[in-house]
Amino acid sequence: MAVSNDAMRASRSEDDPLIRGLARLLSGVDHVVGAFCAFLLFAITLTVTAGIIWRYGFNASFPWTEELASWIFGWLIFAGAAAGHRNGRHIAVTALADILPARWRPTQGFVVDCIIAYATIMLMLSGFELSRVIGGISAALLWPNWIKYMLIPISGGIGLVYIVLVRATDRRSLVSAVLAILVGAAAYALTTLIDVHPFAGVSPSLIMMAAFLATLALGVPVAFSLLFSVFIATWSVDLLPPAAVVQNMVVGSSKFILLAIPFFLTAGYLMNSGGITTRIIALADALVGHMRGGLAQVNIFHSALVGGISGSSGADTASTTKVLVPEMVKRGYSPAFSCACTASGAILPNIIPPSIAMLVYASIADASVARLFVGGVVPGILLTALMMIAVHVIASQRDYERGRKRATLSFMMRAFIDSIPSLSLAIAILVTMRFGIVTATEAAVVAVLWAFVLGKFLYREFDWRQFYRDMVESAIDSALIGFLIAVSVPFAWVLIAEQTPQQVVGWAKAITRDPAGLLLIVNLLLLFAGTFLDITASMLIMVPLFLPLMISLGVDPIHFGIIVVVNLMLGGLTPPFGILVFIAASIARVPAGPVFRECLPFLYACLIGLGLITYVPSITLSLWRWLE
Repeated sequence: MAVSNDAMRASRSEDDPLIRGLARLLSGVDHVVGAFCAFLLFAITLTVTAGIIWRYGFNASFPWTEELASWIFGWLIFAGAAAGHRNGRHIAVTALADILPARWRPTQGFVVDCIIAYATIMLMLSGFELSRVIGGISAALLWPNWIKYMLIPISGGIGLVYIVLVRATDRRSLVSAVLAILVGAAAYALTTLIDVHPFAGVSPSLIMMAAFLATLALGVPVAFSLLFSVFIATWSVDLLPPAAVVQNMVVGSSKFILLAIPFFLTAGYLMNSGGITTRIIALADALVGHMRGGLAQVNIFHSALVGGISGSSGADTASTTKVLVPEMVKRGYSPAFSCACTASGAILPNIIPPSIAMLVYASIADASVARLFVGGVVPGILLTALMMIAVHVIASQRDYERGRKRATLSFMMRAFIDSIPSLSLAIAILVTMRFGIVTATEAAVVAVLWAFVLGKFLYREFDWRQFYRDMVESAIDSALIGFLIAVSVPFAWVLIAEQTPQQVVGWAKAITRDPAGLLLIVNLLLLFAGTFLDITASMLIMVPLFLPLMISLGVDPIHFGIIVVVNLMLGGLTPPFGILVFIAASIARVPAGPVFRECLPFLYACLIGLGLITYVPSITLSLWRWLE
């Protein structure tokens, strides 16, 4: 049998001492950067914990803890952004690039690398310039302000190293990666050293959106598409110096409220490793496992319970796929339906509080996190019920699990008692935030500490090595979300500087002045955006555009926030992006296409729920009023 060219190249690469040496170097860089990111996450946790202890234990406060934690999170964002080049962790839309003929894909990959290299070099050198010229002393830490920006040029350099090492699978790809960096450097020199503004008189927003959509379609990761488009727009019309773009990024991503994101993500990882998720599944099984489609019902219901603790849909999808999908297949469910059920249920942790998506919305809209969290409870319950009805219908049609004898009261009580340490955290988060006892960030760090204590000392489910791996993974995941937020800040600044939101309001009202019709239009646009973009990126672009319109219609920002989150979470179930589907399908080794088709009944159920949430505001707002 003839050996393929790819196999021959792989064989030659394994024997190439240069490629082997670069692979070892990549492994070493991975270990160092991963350890550094984990250290930064641990430092943030300790800093915020110290502030909580001093505040509640000694009725005093350290004035510097919030500022230090925000600075460290900024360092983590840029360090983790460099590490994100490994294993393709930066989110990209590859659907259009994937349909290119095979002969064009090397060229497409080279152009993508050039754009990433250009944006990275611009970020690196602008960060260096910013740290060199910035003056003053921080108010609380009393440190020179340049320290806040010092890691940007370092992480940019590490990012370029990653671009080379990750691509260096053979000598040809190594040369291509190095050449891409040289082309990116030449483009940087061209756009900074030559005082030419080729698009003078053209709207910067138009230039930026065109560059963003073009690079996104090409397959450039979303964060680098945003960053590249901002640099192109601001350079082409001399709108904002590159150093000011970078300062905008750092300031916008350094809000203390955003620190809740890494904490809730870490809590989700520790819940999975620490056996908390398993115990919640056991409780769900005791409560709803007797219903038609029992294990599928458990799958949905347990995601609702997990939603009260972690706020991470991705973590829920991964853990549930590993635990429940194999068992569902054993009981006669199709693999595609099992994955679809898992992915669909996983939208609930970002709707039922605490929710990472709601934290992002709160930071953009300057909305109350406590009101958002309380506002998500009833909509989350509604969507849970609708998806469980969908499971019942499908199970009846396909003769899946006919149900079993209802669990005894004593069995339910044992499962409930076993899960009390986990469920009590969800109740504590909601109650303490509702009455202003703790902030969202403080509640999140308590969630981390509680998940650690339960998993390590009460349940004894993970060792220190697993804890370290969880810290590395959650640190990099948190950094990538933070990097998306950071690059979207100057993107939104350009839109606002050109009064684009006001223009959107005018265009929408020119179409119709009926509030119900405008809400329908916004819903359709949000659903479309969620189909192509990650929820964080979609929210960072769409909320500044549509929030002024909603306020002008008298829509409560909290109500609109829940509409946005539900809309965009559904994008995790639709092609071409469908990140929740891809997570479940990849772990279960099931083709994504059939899983997308099996998601349709769940999407229909959720769209009914979305309509009710949109046009019946009391579903979102009544619980907060009742608690007042």
